[in-house]
Order: sequence, then C-alpha cells, then structure tokens
Amino acid sequence: MSKKQFIVLSLIVCLPLASLAWLGARLARNERAMMRQKLRELLTAQLKDTDQVIGGFFALQRRDLLQLTERTNFDTEQLRAVVRKHPRVSQMFVLEPDGRLLHPPRNEPLNQAEQEFLGRAQVFLLDKDLIRNARSETDSRNPAADGDNLRDGSDAMRPPAAGSRNWYVWYWGRGLNLIFYQRLESGHIVGVELERSRWIADLIAELPQTAFETTSTGQSRIQLVDSNDELAYQWGALEPPDGALPFVELPLRAPLSSWRLKYYVVEDNFVTLTGRSAYVNLLASLAALGLGLLGLAVYFYRESSRESREATTRVNFVNHVSHELKTPLTNIRMYAELLEHDLQQLSPDEAAQLRPRLGVIVSESRRLSRLIGNVLMFARQERQPVALKRKAGRIDTAIRAVIQQFEPTMRERCVDVRFEAGADLVVEFDFDAVEQILINLISNVEKYAANGKTLEVASRQSGERTTVIVSDRGAGVSTADRENIFEPFYRVSDRLEQPAGAGIGLSIARRLARQHGGDLVLLDSNQGARFQVDLHTPRSKE
Repeated sequence: MSKKQFIVLSLIVCLPLASLAWLGARLARNERAMMRQKLRELLTAQLKDTDQVIGGFFALQRRDLLQLTERTNFDTEQLRAVVRKHPRVSQMFVLEPDGRLLHPPRNEPLNQAEQEFLGRAQVFLLDKDLIRNARSETDSRNPAADGDNLRDGSDAMRPPAAGSRNWYVWYWGRGLNLIFYQRLESGHIVGVELERSRWIADLIAELPQTAFETTSTGQSRIQLVDSNDELAYQWGALEPPDGALPFVELPLRAPLSSWRLKYYVVEDNFVTLTGRSAYVNLLASLAALGLGLLGLAVYFYRESSRESREATTRVNFVNHVSHELKTPLTNIRMYAELLEHDLQQLSPDEAAQLRPRLGVIVSESRRLSRLIGNVLMFARQERQPVALKRKAGRIDTAIRAVIQQFEPTMRERCVDVRFEAGADLVVEFDFDAVEQILINLISNVEKYAANGKTLEVASRQSGERTTVIVSDRGAGVSTADRENIFEPFYRVSDRLEQPAGAGIGLSIARRLARQHGGDLVLLDSNQGARFQVDLHTPRSKE
C-alpha cells in the first residue's frame, strides 16, 4: 500500500468517526444537561408538594386560631383559662383600639408565664411593631390609604382596619416564634403566641418519614432548615457528606418564609445513570460505523489494487506486444521503401500497376507505427511523467512536418489541407511532444472525419503562449462525449465498421499539452470537431 493510499483510506475512516464522535459527545452532554434539568424540575415539584403540605398545616392552624381569637369578652381569668385549655397556645394578648395593652394587665398581678411573655414581646407590643405590621397589611390591600400619614410617620399610631388578620413572626431565644392576630370589629387586636416546640412537633408529624425515590437506587434526603440554616427535620436514607450542596433548594411560604427545604441526591450516581445510555449508544454507533467504514476502506483498497494490477498487466502486455511489433514493422517499412526505389527501374506501365499497392503498404505501415508509438508513449506516462526536452525551434516548422507525413493519405482521400501559419517565432519547446500531439489530432481527422473533405490547422503566438487549432468538417463530437473522449481507452463507438483505434490518442495529447504548461480542449463548433492546443513556449535566448 502506498503512502498516499494509506492517507486517503485513513481519512475515509477517521473523518466520519471523528465527526460522529464530536456530534455524539455534544448530544450526550446535551442529554445530560436536559436530564439534569428534568430531575431538577421533578425534585422542585416534590418540594413544592411538601411546601403545600406545610401551607395546609398552617391553614388549619389559622382556621382554629381565628375561632379562638374571635372574642367579645376580654376578662383576664377567661383569657387565662383559654391558655390553660389549649397546650399549643403559649400566651394570649389583647390590645386596645388605640394600641394600649389590655391583657396581660400591667396594673394587676401577673403569673410567671405572663411576665416572661411581656419580657420577650415588648418589641411588638409596647413599641407598636405589631400595629405597624397590621397597618402595612391593611395598606397592601387598600392602595388608596392616606399617603400623608405614611410620609409623616403618624401611621404607627393609627389603628389598622377591622378584619386585619395575619401571622406575625419575630425572633427570640432559640429562633423563630409565631404570633397569630386579628383585629375585631370593636377595634381590639386579639393575638396568641404559639408554643414553639409544640407547633414544630405538630408540623413534623405532617411530614413524610421517607423521601421520594428519584433514582434507581432511591438514595435521597430532604432537609427542613430554619432561618439560621439549622436542621429542623430531615427524612430519607441518604447521608450527605459535610459541605455537600443540595441539588434543589426551595424557600417555604409564609409564615415560614425564612425557612427552606433542601433536596440532596447522589449526583455522581445520577450522572452515571443518565449518561450511561447516551455514551453506550454512542460507543456502539461508533464501533458499528468504524467497522463499516473499515470494511468499506478495505473493499475500496482491494478493488483499487485489483484494477491497478489489471491495468498494469494490460499496459505491460500491450507494451511488450508493441515492442515485439516494432522491429518487424520497421523492416516492412524499410523494404517497402526499397521496393519503391526499385520500381523506378521498371517500365512506366509496370510501375504504374505496382505503385498504388506499394503506397497502401507504406501508408498502413506508417499508421501502424503511429499506433505503436502512442501505445509506447502511454506506457511510459503510466510509469512516470515523460520529461520534456525543450529546444529552440519554430512551432510552424513542427506543424508542417506533421502535415507532410499525412499528405499522401489525405490526398488519396481527397481531403483539402489548409494551414494558416502564425507561430514562426523561435521559442523553447519539446519538438517530439508537439509532434505527438499534432499527429494524434490529425490522425483522428484521417480516421473519423475524412468524409468532411477539409482539414484546417491554424497557429498563433502571443507573449509566451502558442495556440494551435485543428478543425475538420466531419460528424463532430456529441455533447455526452465531449469530456469522455480524453479518458484513456474511451471510444465513441466499438462497432466493427468504425475505424480501428486504441482510444488513447487524445489522452496522450492532453497529458503532453499539460506537461507543456498548457492544455488541450474541444471548442464549440457548428460543424465537425475543433480542438485547441495551448502551450507555454517561452522565447528562445539563442
């Protein structure tokens, strides 16, 4: 296998594989990203379901606390009885319409729980923070509220509108604490403080014990963390390592808007599981394509080698036969020419009878010599390009020499030969190559276009370029055959009645023209064939 063939076959195999590998890797990455996003959406939806459960829990608490704070009697003992009756209530309080504290009564003896409550609730009770919060909520529902009061700060003393009810969150001691309040029609604000440990325990009781299965291994964990990022509750079998980041994170709705849900999964396992199928499919496709391309490359190589061997065998055979024919043909031509000389010694009548027959022998031997010359030239070109041997000379001189070789046969077939000389400058060119080109072109006119009765040869020079045009008025070349006629061994017709030929003359002529820095092309013509030879012929320095 030659180096060139190896490179071509390697490219045939490697380029499609590399392209498919790049495209497959890109698709695999896109698939991983898409699966990751889908998993993120799935886990976020599951966290939203958990958030909805928590929201439902506080909705039930809100409904019960609305009934509990819907009061018309603010007797201290009755309010204390309510606190004792409801373990989830840590303390109750009542504010006058003007914001003054009504319960727990500050002018009466207080129990220990009430004293502790006033100590930690001073911010939102005595400093009117709860009233500001209720006022803010009323304004958010009523955009037409008095804007002047908002600007001068007197809104803190203005009581909120009746029907205000909401959660109030403040931080004390161990963290977040919850107050639920509502403003009654009388203008009083009645609120309850929830027992922190109790409402957290009740909330946890509503949460699941195990996590949803999100991967084939079911390894996941959900954590509920407070505003300090401290763990409040968790469920699921996975034990995330220290410093691990959650795959999905979701803040809760009010009143726990500072708390968050975190979802942990084994991301490495997830990547392996989601990417495995894509990469397995990619590798399988690459392997299948690689084997197919390799088989195709081997097939092409074997076919190319076989055709090359067959072509080499044919060329060697023809080359050998041509060499074998060349010697006897030379003898035939030599003796024919001697015989022609001997005819001069005979009487005119006897010579006149023998000369036409002798002319046929000479003409056909010359034609056979040209055919053998083409075969030998083609064989040399197949082995390696023929080296040009440029010498100083005139192109027109070479043209006249070739035309002179064909004069007997052209005269016998009544073909009018016209030569328009225009390349008489002394230039550098390979006489044998130019002669071979012209012989092949004029030989085709002799064989295929003699019925047109005209052969026209014209030459011209311009700078370092020489152009020779050979035209006839025969049947011409069809559009379908215009390029094929320059291919080796191509014949327009293989019918027996057609003139014999090997189909290599034009191929040899074009190769020689291109080696000479030019080309051989078939020009458009209304009648017959019109070939143009273009050659690079630098001016001679001699």
